[in-house]
Amino acid sequence: MRSGRLLALPVLVLALGACTEGTTTPDQGASTPAEMAAPTVPGRGGAELPTVADQQEALAAGGDATEAFAAPVDAGGTEVGQVPDVAAGSYLLRVVCTSSDGGPVTVTVAASGADLTSYQAPCVPVFQGGSTMADSDPFEVPGGVLDVGVTASADSVVAVGLVPAG
Repeated sequence: MRSGRLLALPVLVLALGACTEGTTTPDQGASTPAEMAAPTVPGRGGAELPTVADQQEALAAGGDATEAFAAPVDAGGTEVGQVPDVAAGSYLLRVVCTSSDGGPVTVTVAASGADLTSYQAPCVPVFQGGSTMADSDPFEVPGGVLDVGVTASADSVVAVGLVPAG
């Protein structure tokens, strides 16, 4: 039994040698992070968040949404948009979002200082590419001016639309 193990050792060494033959080593002359970065994968995102215009296009492609908010939001920050002269009725929020790590955003809607709804919307992480588009549950709007606040858990680019329900 012991002699069988001793015979297997040279075969194992030859096999390992064959596996390492022809491998490449990292470029020792690379000096900038771009030269040392991993290659991008086709169909995947990069490290840059999309532009506000990209999110607005995605929101517009989703149908009859009246844009209520579109801007970048810093991690832990809140930004507010306003929609003037909204007719009374039932609406839902349509949220298009991409964030640095996939963390969600919370969208709140208020009229005359009274909160009407709050919705936590998912965001796709930037490295996956693209954006999420999610709709909230319907809520009632009394009409008039609406304040739309967006709070982000991670750096995000968000577009929010107001869509008539039904």
